Amino acid sequence: MNRVTSSLLQETYCEEIMPSGLHVVIWQKPEFSHSHVMFATPYGSLDREQADPEGNHYQFPAGTAHFLEHKLFESDHGDVMNDFQMLGANVNAYTSYDQTAYYFETPEADLSAPLNLLLDFVQDLSISEESVEREKSIILQELNGYAQDASSRLDLETYRAMYRNHPIRLDICGTEESIREISKHDLEECYRLNYHPGRMMLIAVTPADPEELLEIIGRNQQSRQFGPLVPLKRYTASEPIAVERTEAHVSMELTEPRICLGIKLPVPAETDRGRNRREWEISIAMDAWFSSVNPQYQHWLDAGQISSYFNYDASIERDFAMMQFYDRGRSQQEFCEFLRGQLRQWQRTEILPDTVSQLKRRSIGTFLHLFNHPSEIAYAVFNGGLKGVSVLEEMRLLEEITPESIRNTIQSLDLSNQSAVILDSSPNR
Repeated sequence: MNRVTSSLLQETYCEEIMPSGLHVVIWQKPEFSHSHVMFATPYGSLDREQADPEGNHYQFPAGTAHFLEHKLFESDHGDVMNDFQMLGANVNAYTSYDQTAYYFETPEADLSAPLNLLLDFVQDLSISEESVEREKSIILQELNGYAQDASSRLDLETYRAMYRNHPIRLDICGTEESIREISKHDLEECYRLNYHPGRMMLIAVTPADPEELLEIIGRNQQSRQFGPLVPLKRYTASEPIAVERTEAHVSMELTEPRICLGIKLPVPAETDRGRNRREWEISIAMDAWFSSVNPQYQHWLDAGQISSYFNYDASIERDFAMMQFYDRGRSQQEFCEFLRGQLRQWQRTEILPDTVSQLKRRSIGTFLHLFNHPSEIAYAVFNGGLKGVSVLEEMRLLEEITPESIRNTIQSLDLSNQSAVILDSSPNR
């Protein structure tokens, strides 16, 4: 068992790769009153097409990752949620663009029963043709629910306007057509490829003894047989840098319009650490200009150029990169003209060193705060594994950022590929 201590956080966690290939991280928090255990795979909706080192391609209908999460929970061998409740634990799961995770929380000191149950049900897919067909109607209802949620719909329509081929333009649930297409064979083959323990991580944030938990996990894994691990990487078709549409208008029942200006950025040819650093530099620069840190921010509010709902985000990933700006009740033309003018100034204006220091301290404070929450620790650990930069390394990286590095990154950005998307109650134009 490898013990890792962070002098910055005064925290210690244990890490071990089991003979099955399962990566286990146990973050012991003796002062916590309950435990959070996550069992996750780096397989999400964006991974609908994958390739192995031999050049073989594996493609599944959109929404297969989410459907598989449903079927593991609704497995034909019993009511998993009820089983966890009987053990005094709450269980749940989620599927995102890049991961699927199953987790439980419990105040019980003895984790052996719920921990074995988590391993057992995630590592045993038991489905029938009939149950797969029954599940389709449930997922179609969920898809319709997301389509009626304004925030989810605005993001999705913005991705569709920006991207032509990338799977981010598809809902995590898939489409009505792809959901109906998913078969028992698709689910079983997808499960075989993506739920091998050599691809997965189990993270426990707990007051319990790490060595005892590793013994429980080890005994559970020894009782199983696993097929060969197939090394996989996400495959995406070539994506043009130009946006698919510069404007889009979507009609849905709303009390006030919602708008997003999406900026499609070139994907930087950098290391994982370099991409992570670039995302932080852009985020800090956005905070410095587009938040209340900027003395002009209150003037924008008073003049009605933005509303209290104004928000923004940036994502720099291995196969896509973007910036997004949101607001409500705005005129599309006026909002976009205002933002484009501000973005031109943003790229030309240097951020003061004191402002950079302030924003870095705030970000580090946010990191430190998450270590008081078991679920956030678990998510941060797994997300760090996905990004190739651990949560501890990310904090060190954040400390390295300077006003000069921010200026160089911002000035190098190509902001010309933009999509303006508006949701409102008027008919499509």
